[in-house]
Amino acid sequence: MKRKAVYDSPFRQFLLIILALFLRELKTRFGQVRFGIFWTIAEPMVHIVVLLLVFVFIRSRMMPQVPFELFLITGLIPFFLFRHIVTGLMTSIDANKSLFAYTPVKPIDTYITRTILETVIYVVIFAIIIFGFYFWGGIDVRVSNPLGVLAVFVIIIWMGFSFGVLASILYNIFPITKMVVSILMLPLYFLSAIMYPLWIIPSQYVEYLKYNPVLHLIELFRTNYFSHYPQTDGINIIYPLSIILCVFFVGMYFYRVRRFALAAR
Repeated sequence: MKRKAVYDSPFRQFLLIILALFLRELKTRFGQVRFGIFWTIAEPMVHIVVLLLVFVFIRSRMMPQVPFELFLITGLIPFFLFRHIVTGLMTSIDANKSLFAYTPVKPIDTYITRTILETVIYVVIFAIIIFGFYFWGGIDVRVSNPLGVLAVFVIIIWMGFSFGVLASILYNIFPITKMVVSILMLPLYFLSAIMYPLWIIPSQYVEYLKYNPVLHLIELFRTNYFSHYPQTDGINIIYPLSIILCVFFVGMYFYRVRRFALAAR
C-alpha cells in the first residue's frame, strides 16, 4: 500500500507531467527544425561577434577592468534568458492547448516546463561560449563569487517566469499583447546596459536607467562574476526583487482566477 501511495502521489504525478512536457518541447524545438540546436546557439554568438567587431577599437578604453568578450556574454545570456522565458510562456498555452483535454495537465505545467527548457538551453550556451573563450581565446573566465552569480541567475529566471505568466494571461484576454511585448523587448535590450558599461553614461541619465529592474540584475550578475567590476551607486537587489514579487503575486492571482479559461482557450 505504501508503494502504491508513493506511486500515485500528486508530486510524482506532477514530475511525470513535467518530464513528458519537457520531452515534447524538446522535440518541438529541435526535432522539427533542421539545425534547430545550431540556430539556438548561433543567436547569442552572432550578437557577440557583431558587437565585438563594432566595439573592437574602443573596448580597451571603455573597460580595462574586465575582458570585453566576457562583459558582453554576461549581459547577453541573462537578457536572452529573461526574454525567451517571457515570450515562451506567453505562447505556451496555444502551443499545448490540445493537452489540456487530459485532466492532470494544467496551464501552470506548461509554464514551468518552458522555464526549465529555456534555462537548460541558456546554461548550455553559456558553458559552450565560456569554454570557447578559455580554450581558444586564452581569457581568464574564473568566477569571483559563484554563489552570488547563481543567486542572481535564479532571480533572473524567477523574473522571466513572473512576467511570462502575466503576459500569458494578458495575451489570453488581449491578443495584441504578443505584439506589444515583442516591441518592448527591443528598447529594453538597449536600456539594460548589455553593450556598454554603465559607468560611461552621464549620471543624470543613469538615474532614469535604474528604473529598469533587468539592468539591476545584469549589473549584479557582472559584479559577482568579476572581482574588479566597478559598482554603480543605486544598483541593488531590493528594487528588482520588489518588482518581481509584485508581478509574481499579481500573475498568480489572475492565473488562479482564469486557469479554467486558459485551459479551454
